[in-house]
Amino acid sequence: MSQRLPPLLPEPRRVDLRAGHLGVSAQTPVVLAAGSDDGDLATARLLADGLAARAGGRPPIESHARSADLGPRLELRRAGRSGDGYRIDASAEKVVLEGDGPAGLRYAVQTLLQLADARGRIPACRIEDAPDFPLRGLMLDVSRGKVPTLACLEELVDRCALLKLNVLMLYVEHPFRFRRHPEIGADASPLDAETLRQLDAYAAARHVQLVPSLQSLGHMEHVLALPRYAGLAESDARWSLAPVDPGSYALLEDLYDEYLPNFRSAWFNANCDEPWDLGYGRSKERAQEIGRGGVFLEHVRKVRDLAAKHGRRTLVWADVVHTHPDRVPEIDRDLVLLDWWYEADHDYDRVKVFAENGLDFWVCPGTSSWNCLFPRMENALANISGYADAGRRHGAGGFLVTDWGDFGHYNLLGNSWLGFAWAGQHAWSGDAPAARFDRAFTRLFFGDASGEAARLFRRLGAVHDAGFSVPNASALQFLYFDDLDDARFLEAAREGALTRSERRLERVRAELADTRARFGDDGLTWEELVYAADASLLAVRKARAARTWMAWRRGRTKLAAPARRGLARSLRVLADEQAALGRTLRRLWLRRSRPSNFELTRRRLDASLRSLRRAARALERNRPPAPPPNERGVDVGAAFRALAAVARGES
Repeated sequence: MSQRLPPLLPEPRRVDLRAGHLGVSAQTPVVLAAGSDDGDLATARLLADGLAARAGGRPPIESHARSADLGPRLELRRAGRSGDGYRIDASAEKVVLEGDGPAGLRYAVQTLLQLADARGRIPACRIEDAPDFPLRGLMLDVSRGKVPTLACLEELVDRCALLKLNVLMLYVEHPFRFRRHPEIGADASPLDAETLRQLDAYAAARHVQLVPSLQSLGHMEHVLALPRYAGLAESDARWSLAPVDPGSYALLEDLYDEYLPNFRSAWFNANCDEPWDLGYGRSKERAQEIGRGGVFLEHVRKVRDLAAKHGRRTLVWADVVHTHPDRVPEIDRDLVLLDWWYEADHDYDRVKVFAENGLDFWVCPGTSSWNCLFPRMENALANISGYADAGRRHGAGGFLVTDWGDFGHYNLLGNSWLGFAWAGQHAWSGDAPAARFDRAFTRLFFGDASGEAARLFRRLGAVHDAGFSVPNASALQFLYFDDLDDARFLEAAREGALTRSERRLERVRAELADTRARFGDDGLTWEELVYAADASLLAVRKARAARTWMAWRRGRTKLAAPARRGLARSLRVLADEQAALGRTLRRLWLRRSRPSNFELTRRRLDASLRSLRRAARALERNRPPAPPPNERGVDVGAAFRALAAVARGES
């Protein structure tokens, strides 16, 4: 694309630049074609409102049987009733915007608003554009502790529309107010039917489908922990529903009957992922007869039939399918598989097995924001581009970027904006030069074309090194929450890595302090980045102090009284700073979300604070506690099991 045009997000597929420009003023009419409907009028209003400040006033919206004698004008027309493709033909005399359907016309307007400069001048050009994937969207986890407010969800719809994403999913395990099952989600600030219907209507007006998503097999621990439903569990783990229990389907039918009518979308994500105990509990005998893969297929068929009563086509995650490749030919063709994996180093082409078997599928990367104080940006961007490339090669019908909240969802939403924008670019037209993308992102989100805010996202998101790694997570997050009594992660950290990360974080933090203006009116996102930088710095400094503390406990380092008192003071200061960061996190949390289950994160913070203060007291008394075992290493499975126990309030 010519550098004479401003950076656009997502970049159009084809642009031909011409000489000249059209200057838009408050007298330049926005002309709706004859036969335009109310949706087209809304799109025309979007254009007029978007140009008002730049044109010295809001251009009028008009309709005319003929337009040739109107002088300079902006003409809006549709070629048909559906389609996301569009064309812009701009000259010094007029601009014609044509969409294949209502969504395409809106996308044409959104691109035109990015083309117009601060004085309302639109460069002469010809743009022909259409997306790579017909369905392009994002999924936000609202089940791991954080339920957004309606205002936040509407803002998320607006972000989707800006990025030409046409699908939004809210991942729900339990936070919905079911009248027939009021215990489910009662303590989680649950969404209700009116909120979902409002959001559904708001999204539809912006050509975004709100696709219902309700967990229907694994990840059912919140429901199965309730006495009324415990008998439906597959095993004592109370993780998955038991497929051999008819009561499981009676419950799902009840939930679907109440949940699905709140959405107009013809899709339904039943999830059904990670049923770890499936076939090892009550369905063990059935699994011995037909295999665990067979038990899974039986279940998703029953789920599909329940959803079909509501006119929905069912999507399920594909992780179980990949563990039973011999069963792929048996999968019903009316199911849609959602293929996910969140590490950059991945065989993205594995989706070809679905194409080879005539199965519809979507590709589903992630923002790498969960189990992190700030997203692992390099991993996320590579994961998104890798899945998009594979989806194009093998004919994926959809692209869905996921934003999870494992073990408390303390990652803040604004930290994911760059990942969402990168997903919008790749879902629409593929890769874009990083520098140009960064400028387009900051111009679209913050009104600043320098790209500096995007570079801060990248620089902060590149610092996760502590001398050890954990899959699907940032080491700094584990340091931040680790208990000094056990210090499994703190002791695994390495001084050289900590020193390097501290220096890099200090530089980013200083840059953030100097670049508040680059975020324009979006001070909240800037505050969220500042919080993430401060929390990351505390994690590193806590680890450096904890290494000395652990060496003292193990008798490897003898500390004289002044050194012990100094280390005790440092630990108390760290505790005070972490407590203050906890208050900041809650304040920022409540800017976008309901109180929800903030206590999940509060428990982890409190455990860290108590351990810092206990360690300080032990140093002051010169009484080192008995150390944990030597050479334990980082046991990833044990770490995540411990986090799950904290989430359940068991420690």
